[in-house]
Amino acid sequence: MILLRLLLIIYLTNATFLFFEHDSYEFSISESAPITTKIGFIKATSSSSILIHYELHGDIYKTFYLNSSTGELILLNMLDYETITIHKLTIEAHSSSSSSTIAPCFSEIIIHVLNINDNLPDINLIFYPSVLFQSNIIKYDLNTYSTPLATINIKDLDESTKNLSLFINDTKHFQIQFVRQIKNGLITESIYILSTKNNSQLIEYDYYYLSLNSCDNDQPSLWTNRSYEFQMKPNEEYLCQFSFNKNNNNYILDIKENLSNRTLILEKITNKFCYNVSYSIDDTKNFYINTKTGSLYTATIFNREKQSIYILNYKVIDQYKKEFNTTIIIRILNEYGHIPFLRKKNFQINQNEFFSIDLFNSTYCRYQTRIYNYFQLLTNCTLIKLSLPVKGKYLFHIQLNNKNNYEDTFQLEITSQSNQTFLLLFIRSQWIIIIPIFLGIFLIFITIICAMIIIRKRKYNQICHDKQKSSSSSSNEENVHDKYDAISTVSKLKVHDDHELSLSPTRTAIYLIQKSSSSPFSSSSPIRDDEGYSGSSDVSENHLPVETSILTTNQLLEQYRIYEFRTRQSMSSSSYDVPKRMNMSCISQDVSLV
Repeated sequence: MILLRLLLIIYLTNATFLFFEHDSYEFSISESAPITTKIGFIKATSSSSILIHYELHGDIYKTFYLNSSTGELILLNMLDYETITIHKLTIEAHSSSSSSTIAPCFSEIIIHVLNINDNLPDINLIFYPSVLFQSNIIKYDLNTYSTPLATINIKDLDESTKNLSLFINDTKHFQIQFVRQIKNGLITESIYILSTKNNSQLIEYDYYYLSLNSCDNDQPSLWTNRSYEFQMKPNEEYLCQFSFNKNNNNYILDIKENLSNRTLILEKITNKFCYNVSYSIDDTKNFYINTKTGSLYTATIFNREKQSIYILNYKVIDQYKKEFNTTIIIRILNEYGHIPFLRKKNFQINQNEFFSIDLFNSTYCRYQTRIYNYFQLLTNCTLIKLSLPVKGKYLFHIQLNNKNNYEDTFQLEITSQSNQTFLLLFIRSQWIIIIPIFLGIFLIFITIICAMIIIRKRKYNQICHDKQKSSSSSSNEENVHDKYDAISTVSKLKVHDDHELSLSPTRTAIYLIQKSSSSPFSSSSPIRDDEGYSGSSDVSENHLPVETSILTTNQLLEQYRIYEFRTRQSMSSSSYDVPKRMNMSCISQDVSLV
């Protein structure tokens, strides 16, 4: 409603006004555009024919020029995308007449600056004070592999830069190491570490020229170069250096197969600053070394088919008594310069047990379909059997597929079955381990059984001994004082006990009847095996003496003796203790009990 009322008032009063076709105007211009470049036109419209005047507001750096009559916008100064990427200005249109009452109008102008690769990379070196003790003189340590001497910072102000790169001209004596890349707004920065390659050749030159070249890898590519001149000075203590790299323990040396004896294959490995140095190797059968100069010679004529790779342990002791060890791998080349790669040159196996052999740990062996009509070589360097080979020696030429100059020989000997081979196979089999285990378990089991038998036997003997001891102690309690050994002289004894013959209530009378071996009437009478005599009525009344002779009806003289055994006191007065049972195993067979 307000707008309608305003239009109605303007119509009724016949007023004049100004206005722009757009509320804002946008333009784009490259930051490399030259001065006086026309950017565009801004035009205002009036309801009546009046002269319009244009003014520009907000351009504090005076970068643009606006034609006040035509409204044309022109570049007045150079643009820089890395400084200002967007310019926002205000344009005013008003009547050129000072007495005019026409109200001015306003519009916004937006100018986009287009970025291009127009900034060169900036190279800045920050040297370390620990290695620079004088101007342009670098002190390095030959005792280490490298000596860091500076940090390199490379910057590029262009936003379109993707990856900054750095190159050096002298990679023999210097090296660079990339650390990281930093993106700070529009600025890209790459950081490198510059260090020396410490070796004996650094002290052979007076000056070293280092050229650093950086590229922003953008369109178009921009390069920056910085050149430096250095002088190197090593530590005086470590001037003696070796040709071998101490961080690499392997050194490969290739020689021809047909070299004669005492041929020089390795010269002195130390520089002129080494004094009182001793050298030694472990293989003195095939090689010879001069212990003072370190020169290495051959000591035999090599046969490549028997052995083509030799490994030497090379030891050096310098003047400071420091030991330096390295491994020299010597490879014997054939007349065509083929490099060997097989460590095992000979192999022997039975013809019935051969299936396959892994010659080399690689997957680049040249495939051979049929060799000697018995074998086949696969690409994984495995030799397999096609058919049963005959007994004999076979020589194989093995080549690597992607390396034409790598070729080696391998000799295979096929043998027949023998007892020695069977024994060797048995030794290599798992039974050589299983059988001793079973034997050990069997011996342990037998030992346990024998120990159990011995323990049981000892317990049984202890029980028997205790019984004998108990019987002996009970017999000692008897009051027997006769020292005559009746058991050894009797042929058979009859034993009878009679309580009435006992002189004491605590004793029991037992008398033994002894058969005499001779008759009083005839000495030639045969010995009888009578049951003997036993009685109690007459004996108890007459109190037989200690020894009494009785003449039996068969005219055999029998003697007996009366013994009294102490009776154990019983719990009741009307009863008496039963004598202990005698140990039958301890009584002679010539004695019987009645």
